[in-house]
Amino acid sequence: MPTEIIQKLRDKNTRAISKLISVVENEENNFHDVISNLYPHIGSAYRIGITGPPGAGKSTITDKLIEVFRKKKKSVAIIAIDPSSPFTGGSILGDRIRFVNDLRDPNLFFRSMSTRGAQGGLSKSAKHVADIFDASGFDIIIFETVGVGQVEIDVIEAVDTVIVTLVPESGDDIQMMKSGLIEIADLYVINKSDRDGADNLYASLNKFLQFNKDNEWTPKILKTVALNGLGIKELHDNILMHKDFLNREDISIKKNNDRYIKSVKSFITDKLNKDFWSTKTNIKNTLDLELKLDSKKRMPPFKMAAKILEL
Repeated sequence: MPTEIIQKLRDKNTRAISKLISVVENEENNFHDVISNLYPHIGSAYRIGITGPPGAGKSTITDKLIEVFRKKKKSVAIIAIDPSSPFTGGSILGDRIRFVNDLRDPNLFFRSMSTRGAQGGLSKSAKHVADIFDASGFDIIIFETVGVGQVEIDVIEAVDTVIVTLVPESGDDIQMMKSGLIEIADLYVINKSDRDGADNLYASLNKFLQFNKDNEWTPKILKTVALNGLGIKELHDNILMHKDFLNREDISIKKNNDRYIKSVKSFITDKLNKDFWSTKTNIKNTLDLELKLDSKKRMPPFKMAAKILEL
């Protein structure tokens, strides 16, 4: 990658950033080179994940946090993951109109992305886009993920601080959510806490945490009314407290190492998968022949897989 491109990134040149994001999103021929050349320039940004069920107010909380960070002179990049069409892979919601910040601010960059079939709340390329923002010198990167519930837990692998946003009506779902989304939080936010049921949800979460004290960090439970900004400063302060904890306990190093290993494994899996299906030209014929048989007479899927592997 030419030195001038890197410099444009460091200058937060909107056109250069957008162009590189498109290269990564579309997996153009040189996108691996782009990611590799950026690697020496990443590692300074703090990554925050905001997740939770639909309607919990994640976008409003994100927007209010942006205001606080910008007042603190921190540059912020936002990756908002929208649901994608199962047919086209494109974003259903498109760019959010709910963000009220001045997006002409050179120290603020918003990118809306579709999940493109990803089942864990993040699109496959979202983590690479975060690296572009990191290399561009943004201080804070916020992932706002699709509100898809329990399967959204892969956000934990991409960020430093995970914020799980709930609403008072979530109280009845706590038991159901324990095995997934609810267990990944570093901070819990009960948004719309002026509604009935907020205190009950707080008590349920607190009880859950008392029975699950496995880590040195005990997740905080915060109440917000994001529409009027109530509790947002406290949320900001607790994010910084968690950041200090990670640095003090050297957990941030482990998180970075885990992200590195995960990325390596992901590239290996993608390459092996792509090479396998592109080089074994007679796979389609083998499958087509089997599909012509009555479904009860077909080879069991495991045996078919074994046969294909031996082709």
